Amino acid sequence: MEPDTRKIWTRPEIRVSVGKLIVEALGVDEANVTADAELITDLGAESIDFLDLSFKCQMMFGVDLPMRLIQERRIEWRDLTVLARVLEARYRVTVAAEDLRMVSPASLSAVLEHMAAKHGITRAPGDQREIVGALVTRLVADLASTPLDLSGLPVDQVTGYLEKNLHSPEAVEVVMNRLTVRAITEYVVGQLAAAGRLAPGA
Repeated sequence: MEPDTRKIWTRPEIRVSVGKLIVEALGVDEANVTADAELITDLGAESIDFLDLSFKCQMMFGVDLPMRLIQERRIEWRDLTVLARVLEARYRVTVAAEDLRMVSPASLSAVLEHMAAKHGITRAPGDQREIVGALVTRLVADLASTPLDLSGLPVDQVTGYLEKNLHSPEAVEVVMNRLTVRAITEYVVGQLAAAGRLAPGA
């Protein structure tokens, strides 16, 4: 079945349809699919569920949910690829993420000590805080085009987690919990509006 790409949608239709897709994809009770429900924490979504939801969304609306992009960004974040880019930009030295992953403990302080010893970088007061801030800014920018609702993201909280542990599961959780039913609905609304398929005044 191909999506009807000529259909003009209203916001209420989109809300109801997204809710039904989530119920089908996750096998959850419809009563639990509230606007603020977080797909992972509240509805128990897992990686495979996101692929199913993305497929269903494509079939229903003709809209791609970039769930694979979110997964890829999460991997790059956890395997320190993004940190390697931030460090390269700051210190103008080529850094391999594989090299950073060998540093123990997995803290920014230990990574900067390693960089000073191996690459001769000169650290300045406040470097650690600025780098972790740049890391979080980069992460948020990389996820801006996804259905994650990053408005009001507690950046200081994410920064604090990453300062202590670069592989912090809590930091990932804070970001991934921004994937709510409302966020997915608004993403679909935005995509349909951009395609001229949202009813006027909807």
